[in-house]
Amino acid sequence: MKSIILQVVVLLATALLVTGASPNNLGTPANYHHFDLPFYAETVAVTYDPAMTIAEPPVISNQALVGAYRTLQRKPTKVLLNSLLEAKAKYALNDYLFYKLASQTLKVVYQNGEENAREITMYGLLIEAGFDARLTFRGGRVFVNVFTEEDLFEVPIIDANGRPYANLSCMEGDCNGRARLFIHPNRPNPKGRSFGFQLRSWPTLGVQPIAKKLSFSYHGVDQEMDVTFDRTIVDIMKDYPFIHEYCYLETPLSATLQESLIPQLDTLIRDLPQQQALEFLVSFTRSAFDYKEDNENFGRSKPMVPEELFGYSFSDCEDRSALFFALVRELLEIPMAVIAYDDHLTIAVGSDTIPGDFFTYEGKRFVFCDPTGPKNSSKIGQIPPGYENKSFQIIGAYK
Repeated sequence: MKSIILQVVVLLATALLVTGASPNNLGTPANYHHFDLPFYAETVAVTYDPAMTIAEPPVISNQALVGAYRTLQRKPTKVLLNSLLEAKAKYALNDYLFYKLASQTLKVVYQNGEENAREITMYGLLIEAGFDARLTFRGGRVFVNVFTEEDLFEVPIIDANGRPYANLSCMEGDCNGRARLFIHPNRPNPKGRSFGFQLRSWPTLGVQPIAKKLSFSYHGVDQEMDVTFDRTIVDIMKDYPFIHEYCYLETPLSATLQESLIPQLDTLIRDLPQQQALEFLVSFTRSAFDYKEDNENFGRSKPMVPEELFGYSFSDCEDRSALFFALVRELLEIPMAVIAYDDHLTIAVGSDTIPGDFFTYEGKRFVFCDPTGPKNSSKIGQIPPGYENKSFQIIGAYK
């Protein structure tokens, strides 16, 4: 009898070791709930154990947060986390889109109520997923913060234990100004990995192809193109955090836009000398899109990835630089430098033969090739008008 009991204990311990679960975090498959979550143009299947939820803390204090998190650790949260991680892998989501999916999921799990319980649960899921997360609070509200090594702008950042933490909770709504936040001292995963925002590739979510007709002038000759872009990419970027300007230039074209735009441009410039090919591309970025500053267009600063130029009626210098950078990279593969003035972004291309205004960077000659203007002009090799005597910085390069 004693031998049989010992075998059962060993088997249970082995099962827990394999699943990485504790007896209080196993759940019962028969009780799992399933639902389909609309996520951009995709429908994501989600599974969770309803026993995972915690009660809304009656007050918010360090002691209350300690108690709430301890309660959460005894809950079957791994069922939901595994479901979310499967979706992250299936749809190639980066960390921020994984967070967005988890956030929308928890609103369903908690039925859009119990805001602080949701935030504490999110905190626990991020820790279980391998991140270094911290809680902050003010008044009656709790905020989730995550360690990141990436540059972010217009996002609340706290520094704790020598690490910067971005306030994820404040990215989805108003955080009531810049009043002081109290940092909860608990730090369950101090060696957790950095949370990523940059979009080095696009997720494999549902595609929403949208056709658009464009017209522009190249050396006085009217040109027309029919292109198709992916509305899903535009939707993703609609409320995306403001990351470093260079990251927008590094973001690739969607497969939809790549397959539509690049072959057409390649056919048109394939037999042209390099200078004329560049003149054709700047003609496209300068005059195929209408210009308007972000503050006038959106009421705020909004850098765009290349896809967004096709989804909006207006664009500015940062946006056109991102598109031109992508087109030169795809079609000509020549060195480029990204130039930042105080209020203007532009591009220079590496060339020893193209005449015009130039500078030397890392031993190579770069010629100005402004993608923004003048409108209906095809001329390159000229410092943007009005910037002839202004200083600039090189914020990135393509080699």
